[in-house]
Amino acid sequence: MKANKKFILFLVTSIICVSFLFFLVQQFSDEKIPLGLLIILFTLLMAQAVYIFFDAKNSGEKYYFLWGLFGLLNFPSSLIIYLLITRVILKDKNR
Repeated sequence: MKANKKFILFLVTSIICVSFLFFLVQQFSDEKIPLGLLIILFTLLMAQAVYIFFDAKNSGEKYYFLWGLFGLLNFPSSLIIYLLITRVILKDKNR
């Protein structure tokens, strides 16, 4: 039950952060971004963040919540950095 509460908190935080960022982009950008593109970007960022959140949790990472929020920064470099750090660097360090 504890993990479900953390995941719900993660989702709410993620949605608020991404929505606020898209709002800022729309308000202060000279060119308006089409709504379809915003929906696609929102979906990609959320899918990436949820994947990183669950993968880090299942891998036993200590700060899986922060890894998930890291996944919201950009696409796909956050995923690439996460995979490099957890699969290559930390794996080699533990050997």
